[in-house]
Amino acid sequence: MSKELTHHVYCADKEEEIKHVVVLLHGYGANGLDLLDLGQTWARSLPNTVFVSPNAPFSCDAGGEGFQWFSLQNYTPEAMEEGAQIAYPSLKAFMDQMRAEYSVNKISLLGFSQGTMMALYYALRHGEHVSGVLGYSGALLGAKLPVLETQKSLPICLIHGEADPVIPVQATEMAYTHLQQLGCDVEKMIVPHLEHGIDGAGLSKGGVFLERIMSEH
Repeated sequence: MSKELTHHVYCADKEEEIKHVVVLLHGYGANGLDLLDLGQTWARSLPNTVFVSPNAPFSCDAGGEGFQWFSLQNYTPEAMEEGAQIAYPSLKAFMDQMRAEYSVNKISLLGFSQGTMMALYYALRHGEHVSGVLGYSGALLGAKLPVLETQKSLPICLIHGEADPVIPVQATEMAYTHLQQLGCDVEKMIVPHLEHGIDGAGLSKGGVFLERIMSEH
């Protein structure tokens, strides 16, 4: 059963024709506003683009006013994949809503941490509706998927801090290997000394990646 996701929107020029949509998926305990500043960072290099950042469907079980895509009380891959399965219908419904609202066939997905896990989870099942995935500090859940035609041309860029104490950089190394095996067009960037976050180098790399995938659609 899906839950309707509340969301935040940033568009540099509300008068311009929207040709591209970037959906930003936040991490555990954050909210949709957490990543929305990225739209301001990239606005000049990504014209005709709207950035949409939903709140995850569930209140964070660690307390506070943040949200979660799934609980981290049980940190096993099996438990997290089960949590992603529960959140998936809400994300799918939201993506369908955004494609209809902005009259686009494909959407670019950006995730951070748990948001990256959800972005990859959705994209590998609906590559026909995804321009590409930009994932920061995340991991791949449920890697044992059939190789679909839509995966073979799906651009994915994974960026991770070498010193990440929250999600070890090995998670991205493993995801990179699995995605290559699935046939995705995947690249990675490991940022020296960076912990669990996004730095200037990652922003620059991500902006170039988004420019590339948007120019192809």
